[in-house]
Amino acid sequence: MTNFSCSFPPPLGLRPLKFALGCLTSLLITSLPVGAEIINVGYGAGELPTLSEDELTLLDTLQSVRLPIILSEISPDQSTMVIATLDRLSQTDWQVKFLDLETGEVIDSIALDYEVYSPILPIQWVDNQTIRFVQEGLFGPWEVVSLNRNTGIVSRTTVYPTEDEAGEILGAAPDFSRFALRVYEEEEDVIYLVSLRSLDRIEVARLPSELAIQPPVWSDSGQQVVFVTSSIEERNLYERTPYSPNLSDPVNQDALGRTPPEDNLFLQQNTVKVYDLTRLEPLMVEINATDDKQHLLAGASISPEGDRVLVKYLEPGQLEGREHPTYLYPQRSYYQVLDLEGNLIDTIDDVILDGPLENSAEFVDEDTLIFNATVGTNRHFYVYEIGSGILTPLPMPEGSAGLQSWHVSQDGETLIYAFSSVTQPPELFSVPTDGSESPTQITSINAEVATANNVQSHPVSFETSNGLREGFLIQPAGAAFPPTEAPIVFWQQGGPGFSMVNEFAVEVEMPFNLLPNFGISVLSVPLAGREGFGTSVYQLQAEGNNFGQVDIIEGVEIASQLVGEGWARSDQLGVTGCSYGGYYAAQAITRFPDVFAAANPQCSLLDAFTEWQLGYSSLLSYLTGLTPMENPEVYRYISPLYGAGDVEAATMIFHGSGDFLQVDMARNFHDVIEENEVPVTMYEFEGVGHSIFDLELQRSAAQLQVDFFRDYLEE
Repeated sequence: MTNFSCSFPPPLGLRPLKFALGCLTSLLITSLPVGAEIINVGYGAGELPTLSEDELTLLDTLQSVRLPIILSEISPDQSTMVIATLDRLSQTDWQVKFLDLETGEVIDSIALDYEVYSPILPIQWVDNQTIRFVQEGLFGPWEVVSLNRNTGIVSRTTVYPTEDEAGEILGAAPDFSRFALRVYEEEEDVIYLVSLRSLDRIEVARLPSELAIQPPVWSDSGQQVVFVTSSIEERNLYERTPYSPNLSDPVNQDALGRTPPEDNLFLQQNTVKVYDLTRLEPLMVEINATDDKQHLLAGASISPEGDRVLVKYLEPGQLEGREHPTYLYPQRSYYQVLDLEGNLIDTIDDVILDGPLENSAEFVDEDTLIFNATVGTNRHFYVYEIGSGILTPLPMPEGSAGLQSWHVSQDGETLIYAFSSVTQPPELFSVPTDGSESPTQITSINAEVATANNVQSHPVSFETSNGLREGFLIQPAGAAFPPTEAPIVFWQQGGPGFSMVNEFAVEVEMPFNLLPNFGISVLSVPLAGREGFGTSVYQLQAEGNNFGQVDIIEGVEIASQLVGEGWARSDQLGVTGCSYGGYYAAQAITRFPDVFAAANPQCSLLDAFTEWQLGYSSLLSYLTGLTPMENPEVYRYISPLYGAGDVEAATMIFHGSGDFLQVDMARNFHDVIEENEVPVTMYEFEGVGHSIFDLELQRSAAQLQVDFFRDYLEE
């Protein structure tokens, strides 16, 4: 799903892009014609609320947190992996290291730092000293790179066609005996499997140029390979345009539920193909999304032996009052296991796997699967024995495993994965796949952060008009639980649709470990429209007239309970979030002016009309079931900008000058609030886009956020 999101997923195997332009730390105060004060954080000079020296030291330590990323398999002697670490706040400073699995020592390697920048994962081990991987060279040609950790010697085999043709390498077999190549043609692209030894190639598929293809998945021997194709229009949802979208565009028609399945290109052009290269006719299985239930094929993997295939299906979203289902916005997922003849072996259809976007699976062996899935506010692992019908959870504490940063040892006995929670900074852990022991921490990358972090977390639940809503309250360590008349900031994630899980986060967009370390509690409760709570909750936001209302009302009901139970007074409640979370904060204070005392909307969607015309028209079409041309009054109601005159809460707005959610909307939102003599300040972060991907600017923003909520949420 394409979302108004501000999550921080680590790039896997890619050299991170620096989204912020430079380190812009000072302030310039600009007076506007209406007399409103908007402060540009960037060029110039000015005053910044400053924490005490000790608090600044704490802030700097917390914001030094790094994300571990698994890049390789485990070495044959089970001793070593290749990992990367990444600065969480800036998504930069990519560092590649060897990890000693016995000691947890992270070992520097100049060769790794220089040579590994965009590998196709996982990196393979040739022997206990040598790794090998495929990546695109800095100047274009693809390379097979071998690196010896002891000698530091590197060799490259450059792969490029001498014919007058363009293309891309899609992936390489685990033994590097062959690789998959897509050659671009005018009407149909051709997929070849190329022998690295002979450089002979065999054609395995032809694809219309508008089709996207996932990286191939190989068996251990490289003799069996799986491809998944889908319409490229799905990928184009992420591309914004300054031109008005066309109502008849396939993405909008699908989102509105107006395209019959037989005409829906997202369904018609979606296939899984399985090849066995030991056969004269290698195509063994071809599954089309148009078959049987007409559900999308989201992905596939193959067993190490190459004789079984796991296919992930997405059930299209079917909303009340819409004639046809939407395939771009599915409502749930499930899996099927097939043999190489295409015969069904098992169907894994469990509520644990309902969330369509945030689950994945991997074969351990021919009979065993491991699933990574979001359930409630946790992202954990589950073991499944094919044919058993039972997903068995591995023993894990509250918190979140990495969506993609995990790997099963070759013997299938150990799972190694990235994990964090609000009380556990990100590290790598291991756990036996038989569930016989609790996880063991391997790394201590963020040991200093762990020592500085001083918060506690408790599960909480609240009754709403739509049922029970469960989340967690993050407090300063040692605070009484439940609290009594304590400042609490209600937080919502970007999206909508993404889960809201328990993870370590210290950025202002997700201040789990920021505000509580400075005395202000944060409440995270996933509401209507979030993954991890079943299909009905996930779709509730898009049903009927719900968007812009249903989750807002649920949050207001929770706020009422916080006050009613004495956890906080009404003048101690704040609200914040970025992107859709910023929209939530802005919509809450415009529609319910007397609920929150202070609000910090960040990188916010504020004008649904503008967003439909210049942004993600398909997502708004899905969430509302309408277009602004058909019902402008609905779009006006769901736009916080047009309710700004009703705001009573003290408001601090964060917005990047280069945000794709137009900064002009944020300025106008600010000016209307200011005209009504409500305390309001807008900080416009120069040179950044959607979210503040810059260490120095995050440092400034954190001080502003702490200072703001301290000022306006009275003790």
